[in-house]
Amino acid sequence: MSFQQQDRMGRNVASAGKLATKMALAGLLVGVAASPPAHAHRRDFPFTYDWRQPSKGEKEIELHTRYRGRDNSFRQQIEFEYGITDRWAIAPYLVFNKGSGDDSLKYDGWKLETRYQLGEYKTGRVLSGLYLEYVGNKDAPDGVEGKLILSRYGKSGSNLSFNYIVERELENGAEFENEYSFGYARPLGKNRGGPRGGFEWIHNLSSGRINAGPVIAFAPTKNTWITTGYAFAVNDRDGNKGEFRLLAEYEWF
Repeated sequence: MSFQQQDRMGRNVASAGKLATKMALAGLLVGVAASPPAHAHRRDFPFTYDWRQPSKGEKEIELHTRYRGRDNSFRQQIEFEYGITDRWAIAPYLVFNKGSGDDSLKYDGWKLETRYQLGEYKTGRVLSGLYLEYVGNKDAPDGVEGKLILSRYGKSGSNLSFNYIVERELENGAEFENEYSFGYARPLGKNRGGPRGGFEWIHNLSSGRINAGPVIAFAPTKNTWITTGYAFAVNDRDGNKGEFRLLAEYEWF
């Protein structure tokens, strides 16, 4: 990679980080005025889902930010997540993208996600959950995505989670894309409600791309939560490069 390419990539990551920070701060300003949640659902990983999800009546606004190095793209998703029951949650999204040749974010489509928990919570037990998502793309065929979620929570507050992911566009001749990810996180101190850290591994089985890197999560206020990480390219398959992700949550009941 030439110096000019490195410099351009650095500027792109910095620009994405600045925009992500602005988005996160906007969410935090909203959250400051609200009362803290009774029992908040908080994610440890920006990509991998764990078994925990919003409980009945819990509402979340989430800002999902991603910068992808291999195509110099920036994506921003706005999600509203709601716990219909203690086991069943639903979430609509709006999706905005900025490609390498675009001057600003543009509306790209919408998503509708639903999740369902199986089993009862217990430390040391492997817990499973199901995830289904419909993707309505503005300028491409619609698609569907399913996930099997497996998590094991330790007595120390640790979280080991695994996802198996299947995606497919809804058009004749489209092939399934298979992917898996896993992550591990634990408290970065004696306070389980304090900052958490760990790592995440993402392997696209269809393209061969593998990315991995550190994650960190913390609560700026009582009812907000930020999770962020950088997934470095483990290999160079299919033009693979690093990805920056940030998830900012505002939760209330």
